[in-house]
This record gives sequence, C-alpha cells and structure tokens, in this order.
Amino acid sequence: MEKNSKDQNIKFVDICFISSIPYTIYFYHDLLERLKKKKAKFGVASSDEPDLFDIKSKYGCDIFPVHITRNITPFKDMVAILKLIHYFRNRRYQVVHAHTPKGGLVGMISSFLARIPVRVYTIHGLPLETTRGVNRKLLWLAELVSCRLATQILAVSPSLRDLVIKEKLCSPDEIKVLGDGTACGIDTEKFVLSEQNKAKGREIRKSLNIADDDIVIGFVGRLVFDKGIESLVKSFYCVQRQFRDVHLLLVGLFDKSRETFDKDFMDMIESNHNIHCVGFKENIVPYYAAMDLFVMPSRREGFGMTLIEASAMGLPVIGTRIVGCIDAVEDGVTGFLVEVDNENQLKTAIMKLIDDPQLRKILGQQGNKRTEKLFDTKPLVEEHLKLYNCLCEDIKNG
Repeated sequence: MEKNSKDQNIKFVDICFISSIPYTIYFYHDLLERLKKKKAKFGVASSDEPDLFDIKSKYGCDIFPVHITRNITPFKDMVAILKLIHYFRNRRYQVVHAHTPKGGLVGMISSFLARIPVRVYTIHGLPLETTRGVNRKLLWLAELVSCRLATQILAVSPSLRDLVIKEKLCSPDEIKVLGDGTACGIDTEKFVLSEQNKAKGREIRKSLNIADDDIVIGFVGRLVFDKGIESLVKSFYCVQRQFRDVHLLLVGLFDKSRETFDKDFMDMIESNHNIHCVGFKENIVPYYAAMDLFVMPSRREGFGMTLIEASAMGLPVIGTRIVGCIDAVEDGVTGFLVEVDNENQLKTAIMKLIDDPQLRKILGQQGNKRTEKLFDTKPLVEEHLKLYNCLCEDIKNG
C-alpha cells in the first residue's frame, strides 16, 4: 500500500539516458526496471555495442545507437551531437540524463541545442585527476562545458563533489549527491552470502584447484594501471613469501584498447599458478563468495562500487585513501584504507587480515550492515525519480 502511494506522488517523466558506453547504464538497472514497470517513456542513447541492444531487449525502451568516442575527437563529436539533436527534437524528451565524461559533453551540448528543459549530468569520476599537461586542461574544459550546460549536476560520492568544487567546475549549490552516494545503489538482496551463493563459490574454488582452507584475495574490475593492478600483483608476491596457501583471483578484462602492461609484468601474472585471471563475468556474486577478502588499490575512482558489493557479501575490504574510496570504505570498521601505490602498506593490510580470521569476520559483518543501511538501491531509485519531478516542476513554474 505504501509503495502504491509513493508511485501516485511521482509523475513518470519522459527521459533519455546518455553514456559513451552502454554498460554504464547498467548501474541504473533498478531505475530502468521501475520505469519499465510503470510503462514510462524512456530511451538510451549510446555507442553501437551489443550491450545497447541487450538494454532494449531487457527493458523494452527506445534506443539510439550513436558513436561516442572516449577521447576528444572534434569531427566525430560534432557528428554525434548533430545526430542527437535530431533525435531529441523528434522524441521530445522532458529530461536528458548524461553519464561518463564524453557522454556528458556530447549529451549536454546536444540536449541544450535541442532545447531539452531538464539536463542532468552525473559525474562518475574525473579522469583529469590522474592526468597532466595539455590533456588535463582539455579534460577540465570539457567537464566545465558539461557542467555549465547542465541544469543539475550530480556526483556519485561526497568526496567527488568536493573535488569538483575544488576544481572550480561549478559552485556548491549547483551540485549534489543523492543519498550517501553511488550511481544508483546496489541490490542488497542480490549481493548476499546465501547458502546457494556459498555453494557456487566453493565450486569456483574447486575449478581453480583452490582448497577450502586456502586464502583467496579477490579483485573485480578492469585490469588497468589506474585500478592499481601492478601494486596488487607485486604486493601479492610479497604476501606469498609469507603464506604459501594464498591465491589472487582477478575478475575482469585487460583493457588493451586503452593501455597495455609490459611483458615482464604479464609474465609475473601468467607464470604464477596462484594467480587466477578468469576474465569478465556477468554474474560476479559467486566470485565474491569464493573470496576471503577483497582488495581494490585504485589510483582514481568516483565511488568504488566493487568495494560495497564486496562489503554486502560480508567481505573485509582494502581500498586506497582517494576520492570515492574514502566514502565506500570506513577505515578500521569495514576494512582498511592505504595510500596509493604504497605496496608496503598494501602488503601489511593484506597480511593483517590473513593472520586474523576473527577480524575478517567482524569487518565483513560491519561492512554488510553499513552497505544495507546506506547504499541499497530502493531509496536511491526514489531519490532519482523525485529529482526528475522537482526539476520538471521548477521549469514548469518558471
């Protein structure tokens, strides 16, 4: 009854989501499900990739394939902007909600020129944070344009909001964080250490020749330099000298389109029988269930979603003391924070958790409770719908 009364107070506006890659939109899975259930008119504009057509099939929404490059490419960007202007004018959306740096830039320019009244830009992270020289200035300028053309700016974490303001991309009253952060939360009913998921985790360990009493250090994400993969692997080698029955489980793909590691580093991974690279997995829950602790030594984040996914699964977590991660991990309560690229600190934190099973259990339990309290998707879906309504009402009332 309460749920129905909430829906009665919400007008489901016509909205289009934009991202340079369609995979980003999956962070808003529960919001799309809600829109689908209420038969709201919504669409997704993104690059022509299989994920985009999966979104159409799954949610029954309109899609608009348009090539949006990750880098700044003036001619291709102009083509994408012109196509989006035409699309927006035909569909007459009330709201455009853009994600990712290039999705934000192309989306805000095109929706502004198409006179879409409500333009929301969510900042998921600032690539300029780890960039120097001319490229940093170009990235800053692109973010500035996106922020200036948006009628509402969102940040996925409080610390990211602070950084955006510090970089003078917008004023404090122009940017907000919905709830306690994240894109749209996580489904805490999915990320749960049920008996079924425990069994699947044991099956994964068995398939990798990992004994039940061995320790598994886990990582989930793109295997790239900015995620701290080099620090993680090198720290693991140090840990392995102290503990023989320890394994490193890497869930994700090497993003060779953007960067490659040198041969010596790749040999370190491939030659170690206790390092397991299993690639991308659509359902990562069983892989969390196969882990004993989770590590993400990232150099740049907007929030750090995998840290709270792991926490929801009852795992103690280790992150870096950077923007985003400091919101996802409560140091000493749900896990530990270490300095970026500090392999000695990382090794020490990992060994502390390996040495103390009771500490792993306590931190994991506290992480589970914190995630359920702060980052469940249901209230964050409500926050998004309320925001769209309020922005539309403000435009309507002048």
